[in-house]
Amino acid sequence: MVLIHEKIVALLEQRRLKKRDLARALGVSPQTATDICKGRSAITLPHLRNLVVFFELRADFWIDDKKLLPDGSDRAISTGDRSEALARTGLAQITDLDRFVQRVRAFVGDHQRAFLARYPDLTAEEKQVLGFPDAGTGTVGRVTGAAGS
Repeated sequence: MVLIHEKIVALLEQRRLKKRDLARALGVSPQTATDICKGRSAITLPHLRNLVVFFELRADFWIDDKKLLPDGSDRAISTGDRSEALARTGLAQITDLDRFVQRVRAFVGDHQRAFLARYPDLTAEEKQVLGFPDAGTGTVGRVTGAAGS
């Protein structure tokens, strides 16, 4: 019999994710994420919902005690769905996304040279969201809507 915490550990390893990634996705402390991975802390219904979104796997997979790893039929969510992507990153939990983005832009702007040196492969869209001047027009990008859509 395969337990949910065993599936979590196997998927974290398979996808090269850390327990801190799991903690963010579940909205729990790193210690609680560790306890979940070791089977010392129960999986609640909200945790299950977040597991479905984070790993993009149907709830049926999580309760099937015969499978350790998913197959193609276990996929739950289209990878192109932006609202689900926001939920996976934790950004959907931020109540004032515009304020948050402005603060991130200010911080990155203060450290722009170091940031660009560390991430030279930023796309034009990523640079625009961060508020960097667009190479083609010299204008600063702007996020529209609360979810950046």
